Amino acid sequence: VSVLCVPGRADLDPGWLPLVAGLALVATLRDVVPAPAEVTLKWPNDVHVDGRKVSGILGELVAPGRMLVGTGLNLTLEEAELPTPTSTSVRLAGVPDPDVDAVLAAYLRAFRARYLAWVEADGDARAAGLVDELARTCATIGRDVRVELPGGGELLGRATGVDDDGRLTVESAGDPAVTSVAAGDVTHLRYQ
Repeated sequence: VSVLCVPGRADLDPGWLPLVAGLALVATLRDVVPAPAEVTLKWPNDVHVDGRKVSGILGELVAPGRMLVGTGLNLTLEEAELPTPTSTSVRLAGVPDPDVDAVLAAYLRAFRARYLAWVEADGDARAAGLVDELARTCATIGRDVRVELPGGGELLGRATGVDDDGRLTVESAGDPAVTSVAAGDVTHLRYQ
């Protein structure tokens, strides 16, 4: 599903909107997928169930002050239909017959609530409660990561948090400086 976001003010930075979508989908799936499944956000644009990707989110600035946020969700795929070995679906996570309309409606309500909070807070994600919600739901925080940076290069270190602009903060091994990353392909490192 794609949502066109037009906050009515060109001065609001839309960089948080894909994260808003991710937070909304995490909240939705936590109500849909039975416990003890763990639903988390992988910064910046994936939603995981038990460490396997169930959704991808992309934001595209289509005009000044307008962002199109697209969310793809694996709802009913069977194991043989999954796009990658590290993917899953809502069905495989324990919901044999997911109600597509109900999941979509719940997601859009959750998105709207967070989006309006962000707009009403003048784009201040901390005041809107988004920074704290992200800290509670983001599986990337506290993990050793490799970030492939746009334009080449990589950053190895530990993800320490997300700043007020939605950038991932990474502390490199042996370097006390913290780097804020606005974009990049992030890999959670499992083994040291």
